[in-house]
Amino acid sequence: MHYFSLRNISVFSGMFLLLFGLTTWMLTSLPGSNNMACVVGAYLTTGNIFINLILSVVIALSIVNMVEFSGVRKRYVSKSGVIGTILAFLTSFCAACTLPILASLGIGGLFNFISLNHAAFQMLAICMCLYALYSSHKKVVSECKMCLQ
Repeated sequence: MHYFSLRNISVFSGMFLLLFGLTTWMLTSLPGSNNMACVVGAYLTTGNIFINLILSVVIALSIVNMVEFSGVRKRYVSKSGVIGTILAFLTSFCAACTLPILASLGIGGLFNFISLNHAAFQMLAICMCLYALYSSHKKVVSECKMCLQ
């Protein structure tokens, strides 16, 4: 599996720590309601931490898939520095396959940050991010029929 290379493990670790740290910080510092009172950190519950853990893992794995796919398609960009790597990451995909992945990751991540205590939005965010993970993994392991044309 491509997930166990050193580069992919470091990308996963960095993205996971960034996303999980940011959402946990938001849970502890934003005001919420608890027993009809406005309390700072009221949304820091076990359920919210678990949902944020799942979302952080799924989003980080999707980003690993996208980095792996851009690395497979554009090997020569690794010598061009940070700007070249970012440009290759953004341009190495076909729009028909990648826009749904990016849209579902963006909307799922947005639902994660907006709705800290609403279970329906959090479940919708998990479903959208799981779709993005499935689609990005499928794109890495097989060729897209639209990309070949």
